[in-house]
Amino acid sequence: MFFKHGWLALIAAVLPLAANAGGAIDFSLSDTSVRLEHEAVRTGTSAHITTGVLYSERYSSESTFAFSAGFNAVDATLQNREMIGGIGFKGYFFEDRVDAGGAIAVGGFLRWNPDFMNGLGAEGSLYYSPQILAFNSLDGFQDIHARVTYKVLPQARVFVGWHDVSSYRGSSNVKVDNAVHLGFRMNY
Repeated sequence: MFFKHGWLALIAAVLPLAANAGGAIDFSLSDTSVRLEHEAVRTGTSAHITTGVLYSERYSSESTFAFSAGFNAVDATLQNREMIGGIGFKGYFFEDRVDAGGAIAVGGFLRWNPDFMNGLGAEGSLYYSPQILAFNSLDGFQDIHARVTYKVLPQARVFVGWHDVSSYRGSSNVKVDNAVHLGFRMNY
C-alpha cells in the first residue's frame, strides 16, 4: 500500500513541472495533519495547474489521505496583482474513515493581498462535487480553505488557516480532515 501511495505522491509533486513556468510550493501543518500542494501557471496562457496531497491522523488511530490534481483558468496578464483568482476543477482520490473514493470537484480560489495592508492578506478556496461527479457510492465531496496570510519575503508568505475536506454518504458527512493549520507558500 505504501508503494502505491508513494508513486501517487511522486506524480503529484512532478506533474506541475510540465507547466514550464514558475510556481509555488504550499505547505501546511496542524497537530494531526500535513498538506503539500504544488502549483504553476503555464507561461503565456491562463492555465493554472495544481497537484497536492493531504495526510491526516485526526480521527482515532485511522489515517486518512487525499490526492488532488487541478486545472484553473486565471488572469494571464496579472493586471490586478492585489487580487488573484481562478475558476476550474480538481480531481480527488481519497480515503476517509469509511472507504476510498474519487470526485471531480468544480470551484475556484481567491487571493487578496492589498498593498495598503502592509503584507497582510486573505485567501479562500471552495471546490465542491455533487453526486453526479462523485464516485464509489458517494453523494458529494468538498474541499474548503480559508486563510490569513502575511508576506515575510518578496517570494514567501506565512499563514494561519482552516480547511475542511469531507465526503458525503447519504445524510452523513465523513471528514477526511478538518483542521486549523499553520504554513507557508514559497514562490519560485
